[in-house]
Amino acid sequence: MSAVEGVPLLVEIGEPTGVTISPDLWGLFIEDLNDALDGGLNAELVRNGDFEFSPADHDGWGPLTGWRRESSGTVEIRTEDPVHPVNGTYARLTGPVALTNEGFDGVGVEVGDRLRLTFASWAVSGHTVAGPRGEVRCAVTQPDGAELASAVVRPAAGGWTWNEVDLVARTMGRGELRLEVPDGLTVEIDVVSLRPVGADGAALTFRPDLLAALVDLHPAFIRFPGGCVAHGLGLGNMYHWKPSIGPRHEREQTFNLWGYHQSRQIGYLEYFELCEATGATPLPVVAAGVCCQNLRGRAAAIPEEDIPAYVADVLDLVEFANGGPETTWGARRAELGHPEPFGMRYLGLGNEDEITDDLRSRYAAVSDAVAAAHPEIAIIGTVGPQPFGEDFERGWDFARERGIAMVDEHAYRTPRWFHQNVERYDAYSRAESGVYFGEYAARTNRVRSALAEAAFMIAMERNADVVRLASYAPLLARVGHTQWTPDLVYFDAERVLPSASYFVQQAFAAQCGVDVRRVTVAGAEPVPVVLPTAGSVRLRSPGASLTFSGIVLDGEPAPVARTSPEGEVVVVGAIAPSSAEITFEALRTSGTEGFMVELGPEADTGESYLEAVLGGWQNKATMIQRWDDGISNDVHGPTGWSGVPTGEPVRVRIVLDGPRVQVWVDGELRHDHVQDLRPEHRVVAGAASRVVRDETSGVETLEHVVRVVNATDEQRATRIALPGDVGATVGTLTLLAGAGPDEGEAFEASPVNPVVSEVRGTGGIDVVLPPWSFAVAVLR
Repeated sequence: MSAVEGVPLLVEIGEPTGVTISPDLWGLFIEDLNDALDGGLNAELVRNGDFEFSPADHDGWGPLTGWRRESSGTVEIRTEDPVHPVNGTYARLTGPVALTNEGFDGVGVEVGDRLRLTFASWAVSGHTVAGPRGEVRCAVTQPDGAELASAVVRPAAGGWTWNEVDLVARTMGRGELRLEVPDGLTVEIDVVSLRPVGADGAALTFRPDLLAALVDLHPAFIRFPGGCVAHGLGLGNMYHWKPSIGPRHEREQTFNLWGYHQSRQIGYLEYFELCEATGATPLPVVAAGVCCQNLRGRAAAIPEEDIPAYVADVLDLVEFANGGPETTWGARRAELGHPEPFGMRYLGLGNEDEITDDLRSRYAAVSDAVAAAHPEIAIIGTVGPQPFGEDFERGWDFARERGIAMVDEHAYRTPRWFHQNVERYDAYSRAESGVYFGEYAARTNRVRSALAEAAFMIAMERNADVVRLASYAPLLARVGHTQWTPDLVYFDAERVLPSASYFVQQAFAAQCGVDVRRVTVAGAEPVPVVLPTAGSVRLRSPGASLTFSGIVLDGEPAPVARTSPEGEVVVVGAIAPSSAEITFEALRTSGTEGFMVELGPEADTGESYLEAVLGGWQNKATMIQRWDDGISNDVHGPTGWSGVPTGEPVRVRIVLDGPRVQVWVDGELRHDHVQDLRPEHRVVAGAASRVVRDETSGVETLEHVVRVVNATDEQRATRIALPGDVGATVGTLTLLAGAGPDEGEAFEASPVNPVVSEVRGTGGIDVVLPPWSFAVAVLR
C-alpha cells in the first residue's frame, strides 16, 4: 500500500466476467431544445431569414422578429406569389430603406473571414436604373455604421431569382447584417442566409467550434431529431422526415414545442451528415404513431386510415439512409449530394410515451413492417419518461410481449439516486430486451452530479450485456436561451463552455475496454441514507395567494397561514419527519398555480426533506418530491389532477410514518410512497481489458482500462492491482479533480478539467485520488 497520506483504497482487477462492451455503447442525443440548432450548431448567422416567425412560435413574434427597419422607406410583409408554397411569407422593401438583422447576438468576424450571403429577390420596380440606384448594398455593420464587410447585388425582375455574394471582412468586430435599398428601387426578398465559408470554399453547415466539441466526445452513435420534438405537440407538429430535406425554401417550418421556431435548416439530411462528420452511426427516432401526451391534452393518435401512409414513410426513411442509387429514396439522397449510404443500423420508435392501446397498435404496425422489410435494423422501443411507474411497467410488459430488441429508459434523477442505483442493472434479466439508456442527467452541472453520472456509467459498462447504448441529455444549450438544465455543453456567440459532465462523457468514450473484468474494492463502505430526526412543516405558493385554515398538526390546532405569489416560506410548526400528521383546508384567493408543503429540515440545512406539490405542472398534477443535497427529484408522480381552483377549498391530509408518506386530497389517497433508504455507493470502480495491436511491429498487448470514482470528502491512497504476475506496469492516468462537490453551475465552463499523466508501477500502480475525483487509468 502506498505511504501517501489518505484513506487506503485497494482496487483489485480480476478475471473476465464474460460480458463484452459494445463499441456502440457511448453516444449522443441531440434535440432542438435550448436553441441548440438555429443560433447554435447551425452555422447560419441570420435569424428569421425566411420571415416565417409567428405568434404560434412565441407570443409577440411575427415575420419581422429579428429584423429592424431604418430610413424613411417602407417594409411590407406579403404572401402573394411566394418563393415556394411552404415558405409563404416575404418582405417587400421600397427604398430608401435598410433592413437590419440582429442575428444571434451579432455577427462576429475576423479580418479575412469570408461570409456567403444568399437570398431570393424579385425586383418590382427601379431595377433598370444604372449604378447604385439599382443595387442592394449588403454589409455587416457595427452600431456606429462602420462596415466590417460589404458587397452589392443587382436584383433582377420577372420572378424570383437567387443571389449569391461573398462578404470578406476587412476589419475585426461584431455587427449586424444590413440590406440597404436605395430611393427608387422596390424589391422583394426572402430566404436570406449568411454563412461562414470553409477552407474548401463551401458555405459551412455546422458551427465549427461546436462541431469540434461533439467530435471530441467520440460518439459511437447520435440519436436525433429529438425526444419530445420527434413526436410533437399535436399531430400537426409531429416531425415528419420528408419535409425536412431538399432546398431550404422547400422545407416545412413549424413551431417548436419548447417555445420557439424550427426552421429545419438542419433536417434529416444534415443529421445524417452530422453523424458522418463525427464518426457516429445514425439513430433516428420517429413517433410511434402518437404525439406527446404531456402538454395541451392527452396524446392524439394517427387515424387508422392514415397508418399505412405513415408506415410507408418510415420504410422510405430506411431506404433514404441505406438504399442504393437504384432505389427511389437512395436516388433522392444521391440527388441531394450524398450517393453513398449512411449505414443506419438503429431506429427508435416512440419517446417517453404513455403506454395505451393506441400506442401499442401503431407501434406494432410500424415495427412489423420495418422488421419484415429490414431485419438488419434494430428497433428500440419506449418505456415512459421515468425509470419507474405505471408507464415504465407497462412499457416493459409490452416489450416482453413483442420481444422488442431494446427499450429506451430515461432517468433525470438526483446524484443520490445514481449512487443508490449502481446495482440497478445487475438484477435485469439477460433473456429480455436490452436497454438503451437514452436520456439521463444528475439534475445539475455541479461536480457532485458529474461524479454520480460517472459511477452509474461504470455500472452500465459492467452490465453491458444489458445496457447496449447510452446518451446523456440534453446535449447543447445557448446561454440565455434555455428551457431545460442541466446540459452537457453551453455556448454563446463566441464561446463553447463544456460542463464537468462533458469531461466524464469524453473519458468513457475516448478510452473504452472490450472485456469486462471482475473488480473488488476494499477500503470504502457505502454511505448510509437515514431519515432526518427533526424538522418542520412549511407552506409556499409561488404564482398564487392562498389561505390555509383548520390546520391540525399532530393533533394540535395551528393558526391560519397565508402565502403569496412571491413564494416566501411560511412555517406551520415543528415535526418529527419520521412520524407526523397534518390536515388543513387550502383556499386560493388569486393566481393560477397550486402550492407546496415542505416536510422535514429546512432547505438551508443541506439535509434531505420532502415536498408535496399540489398543483404542479401548470396546476395540472400532484407529486411528491424529495430534496437531497439541495437537489430535487419527483419520487412519486406527477399524477394528473384537476388542479387547485380559485374560491373553493381543497382539503389535504399528509401522514409521515417512518419512510412512508401518504397524501390525501379531498378524501382521495393520491400518493402512497416509501422513501428509498438504500445506501449510496460513493466509491465505485470498474475495469475492462482490450487487446491493442502495434501496426508497425504487429505485437499485441493486453491493456486494462480502469475507472474509479471517489465522490467523498476524503483523499484516498489507492492501489490498483492488475491480475496475474504482470510485473512492470506502465500507462496513463486521466484525472478529473480539483473542485468541491457543489462547484459548477449552468451556463459556466466546468470548474475541473482532465489532466493526463504517465504512471508506472509493479503489478499495477499506486495513485492518490483527491476528494471528489474521477480517474481513468489505461495500464499495460
